[in-house]
Amino acid sequence: MSKDRIDVVMLTKNSAKPLLDKCLRSIYANIPVRRLIVVDAYSTDNTAKILEAYPDVKFIQMDGTRGLAREIGIKEVESDWFAFVDSDVILCKDWYRRIIRNIKDDVGAVWGVAIPIAPKDRMRCQAMSRFYRRPLKETMMMEGKRRGMLHDTIIRSELVKDLKIPRHLHVLEDQYIKQKILREGFTWVATTSAYCYHYADITSRNTRELREFGRLSRRYNFYSWRRILLFTLLTLPKAVWLYAFTRDLGIAKWQIEAYRMIVAGWLSK
Repeated sequence: MSKDRIDVVMLTKNSAKPLLDKCLRSIYANIPVRRLIVVDAYSTDNTAKILEAYPDVKFIQMDGTRGLAREIGIKEVESDWFAFVDSDVILCKDWYRRIIRNIKDDVGAVWGVAIPIAPKDRMRCQAMSRFYRRPLKETMMMEGKRRGMLHDTIIRSELVKDLKIPRHLHVLEDQYIKQKILREGFTWVATTSAYCYHYADITSRNTRELREFGRLSRRYNFYSWRRILLFTLLTLPKAVWLYAFTRDLGIAKWQIEAYRMIVAGWLSK
């Protein structure tokens, strides 16, 4: 498989900033790209113009949820394996060579850990790595092992080719894909050997989207009541820890609001 060219699927919506061009350069430098399939939600910035500089791009525009966008991208895949790569990540050097080392006969997908690089998110995650007494990579792996992350993930195409993702899934569509692969009898591997740098600016994140995440996590049995209880109990201790470590009140407030919205969503009908 090491010599095979693969399709890469990317979702975009006004993705020129913060680093679309750097993301694309890392893709073409580190993956043997057969085609780059871009599913775009009618961007009004320079997303399309940036993509014009790269070869073998199939550009599709649609209006809908991330679940629908991923389904459209999957249907366009023609290679035996393909990769989802988010538009706000930079792949590590030799990403493809590193990721395929994890592929065995029973493996359906491999996700490479996402390392935060946005200043405030990196501060928050470094503080949490101290909280859990783990290295940063291992801390970022904790949620990645629970959930089907798709920052930089290679997937066995035949397992998801006919997948129908519920149209309402704008969040947790990644977990829905993971569950399909597991139901097919294959494993989902999370690794630190291949990784990406992820720019997620928590100051611009819509925490209200986390309410929907909480609601769907109950509907699809992703978070149990025990997990929600743990969030409730840890909200204040984590916020205090974050402020003590970062001296940034905004980061601490964001953590409180994020947990509050997830719990509220889970408790809603």
